[in-house]
Amino acid sequence: MDRVALTLGCLLLMAPGCEESPSVPDCNDNQEDETCAVFRIVNEERINAGLDPYAWNTELAVSAARHASDMVDNDYFDHSSQDGRSFSDRAMEAGYDAFPSGENIAKGQQDAAQVMDSWMNSDGHRANILSDGSNEIGVGLVDFTWVQVFGSRTE
Repeated sequence: MDRVALTLGCLLLMAPGCEESPSVPDCNDNQEDETCAVFRIVNEERINAGLDPYAWNTELAVSAARHASDMVDNDYFDHSSQDGRSFSDRAMEAGYDAFPSGENIAKGQQDAAQVMDSWMNSDGHRANILSDGSNEIGVGLVDFTWVQVFGSRTE
């Protein structure tokens, strides 16, 4: 579904995942933002492991930011939204047109270095970061609730 159709559908149906798109940085522009700092550290870790760096994807970042915001607003912490949507559902609702391949969440870390240290010291989170089955990422942050969404685009 293209963005115009998704937006029109959201206006008519107020469907899940149709919340207003949060403003997300373009981390390709080397912005000074904690989400972009996570993006840079992720790619440093990937390069150190002999992997290609991830490409920044705005739709994945929107999905990540929406999920972080939803968890903060509704006082929960889970990979599944309270309405049962998965990271894959949320990524597609944000307009991602490839294969959503994983998600990391964290809460309470005060900066990019702390959250990346937490994730890199957790086998499952580290596996997502260093996956050779993903090539794109988006990062969201709301009130020290962090979300990474990974995707795989083949072209």
